[in-house]
Amino acid sequence: MRMFRARSPLSGVGLMLVAMALFSVMGACAKAVLASGLPLPIVLLSRALITMLVLAPWLARRGGAGLVATRRPWLHLGRGLCGLAAMGFSTLALTLIPLADAIALNQARPLWLLVIAVLFLGERVGWRRPLAALVGFAGVLVVAFGKRGAGAGLGLNPGTAVALAASIAGAGVGAFVCRLAAVGEPPFRVVFLYGVISLVAWTPPSLAVWQAPTGTQLALLLAAGLAAIAGDFLASIALRRAEASLLAPVEFAQVPLGAVIGFLVFGERPGWPLFAGVALMLGSVAYIARREAQLARLRRVPVAGATPGL
Repeated sequence: MRMFRARSPLSGVGLMLVAMALFSVMGACAKAVLASGLPLPIVLLSRALITMLVLAPWLARRGGAGLVATRRPWLHLGRGLCGLAAMGFSTLALTLIPLADAIALNQARPLWLLVIAVLFLGERVGWRRPLAALVGFAGVLVVAFGKRGAGAGLGLNPGTAVALAASIAGAGVGAFVCRLAAVGEPPFRVVFLYGVISLVAWTPPSLAVWQAPTGTQLALLLAAGLAAIAGDFLASIALRRAEASLLAPVEFAQVPLGAVIGFLVFGERPGWPLFAGVALMLGSVAYIARREAQLARLRRVPVAGATPGL
């Protein structure tokens, strides 16, 4: 166990890169199965079912219901509602805009999380992180409003708006997960209870539009679900091996990976706004993550004359 937790930045970066590749595969499979005509609620329900099926044997071996009993149901409900919105909007966005654009806009989550931390969690910050966040939001605007081809002009299309909503909801998930971790809720309980909420939420609409998936659709659904679970697992290991400030920029590797898959599989051609905007977002998130790490070290080891919240 000690080796599993040992710091190894290079292996952490490698694991995070593999995780980002798996998340890109997940998005591509979801996009393909939606393009084949399977209704959105069924796609979302399948993700919850696959997650629960994977977790069920582990739960049974470790003691059953006692592991998932909680005294903080409202925090789990808030995390679940944000998760439903994030998953629903991000999957819907795949049907409306190119894969790489949807991935890029989803990477704005840390920027929204900073806003949530200040407005709703009462976190005090200096001027550096908000300024870095403004640079990142400039990158979001470049991706969102950039030209989409000859004569396309400027404008926020519905798919872009949906992807932005997904990233905001994803930041809400991050805020609730941080709060749940702070009060001692174990990760397995958080994931399992979110799976339960997802099953309850997506079952009624899935039954209303039910159609039996074909063999190809089932294969795509299974691949998307397993890629997501494996990606989450590898990302969690990566965070044990390397600091979050090092890994945060690595997550942006998902954008070029998504662009390559989008080009090869769906014939999508990313334009300059995608890469210009992602460059601004990458620099912003990298700085914010680095600054968060510095402030965390200052809080652990008080330094004479140090001013917190810079």
